[in-house]
Amino acid sequence: MLFLSLLITFPCSNVLAGKQLTEQQALDILTAQIQKDKLYDSWTTLSCLLFSTEEKTKDHFDFAIREKHGGQCASDPNTSPIADRFRLDRLTKKIRWYEPGEGEFLPYRAVLKARLKK
Repeated sequence: MLFLSLLITFPCSNVLAGKQLTEQQALDILTAQIQKDKLYDSWTTLSCLLFSTEEKTKDHFDFAIREKHGGQCASDPNTSPIADRFRLDRLTKKIRWYEPGEGEFLPYRAVLKARLKK
């Protein structure tokens, strides 16, 4: 009974925070979506991309995707340019794409639309 009253009294407490994504879960969701949409298939493979976390907050994770060069991955091994940046909401699991021209995170479908134009 006490547990139920705590849920009602503190709906945004740590009880609900346990349902937020971990960093690894967020990265797995992002990677799976990229693979499903074949986002980079026209010019590289997933094994030639590096994923790094740029920011962690209680609300989201920001990931950078860099080109991996050298070995089986083409181009200069001394460079690793950023291909894209994404934000994944820890609670809703929504992915947003950083659009450099706009300087803001847009809905994920915007990256698909932008890539289909090319």
